[in-house]
Amino acid sequence: MRLSDTLEEINESLWSVRVSKPKRREVKTPPSAVLKAFGLSEDLVRLPGGQGQAFRSGDVILKPATNDERTRWISEFCLETTLEEFRLPQPVRTGDGDVVFNEWQAWEVMPGEHRSGNWEEVVELCSCFHRAIADCAKPDWVDRLKNEDPWILADRAVWGELEVTLHPRIAPAVTQLRGCLSDISTPSQLIHGDFGGNVLFHPVLPPGIIDLSPSWRPAGFAVGVVIADAIVWGDADMSLIECGCAIEDFDQLLLRAELRRILELNLAHQLWKWDTLDEIEAHQPLIDTLVARHSSG
Repeated sequence: MRLSDTLEEINESLWSVRVSKPKRREVKTPPSAVLKAFGLSEDLVRLPGGQGQAFRSGDVILKPATNDERTRWISEFCLETTLEEFRLPQPVRTGDGDVVFNEWQAWEVMPGEHRSGNWEEVVELCSCFHRAIADCAKPDWVDRLKNEDPWILADRAVWGELEVTLHPRIAPAVTQLRGCLSDISTPSQLIHGDFGGNVLFHPVLPPGIIDLSPSWRPAGFAVGVVIADAIVWGDADMSLIECGCAIEDFDQLLLRAELRRILELNLAHQLWKWDTLDEIEAHQPLIDTLVARHSSG
């Protein structure tokens, strides 16, 4: 269903990640067969975020679908889940009723926009969102995901589920963070693993939560990722850390969140030859702060 032309003008970057992460992936344009399958006819406009992989055609966003089972689960989750305080994006189906076609997925544009400089509000929304979905069952596909990309591998390495080889440029930071880790008792639940840059604000409607990256980890881990990203890439002050301190095991979860981001740099370089190693410099102030907090605590 197309959005009314009387809606507010939608920011072209609404599906982009607000933090300024470098774009490195080869851009693939959806072929005409994909547009036809989803019933799209308007010209494609490449959106600036999401590593340049997202396109808009009229009131629909097209993005690559890297795992059909996960994409279909996310679509059903968004269709079936009603949250009073949040909006979820709505998938577009093909003529055959599927939500995936030739490794592409389509979503209705959601009205709203990103806001800069409001990280405390985003942290609170992250906690609220995860309270709202705390009773959701663990997706069947989570444990079946193949170790095929840096994000899956980094996440599993953080939680001790596998070992990875470290580049000398990255190894010292990993050693610093791992030296601060200790056991935690916080249970896992369904989380959005990349919440921070994926909130759309609207003057009337509830916040929209887009680009779901579901995984099965403690809710405070998702908050930790928001705070780590905000400090490293979003110019937030170190004091933002205090916004999560009421969360059980938060210092440990924040350490793991930052460790995941560091391991992603390592694995993106290792697996895909991305030029990510020098990005460790942007992370070092946060790493030093976290290590100092651990030493003083």
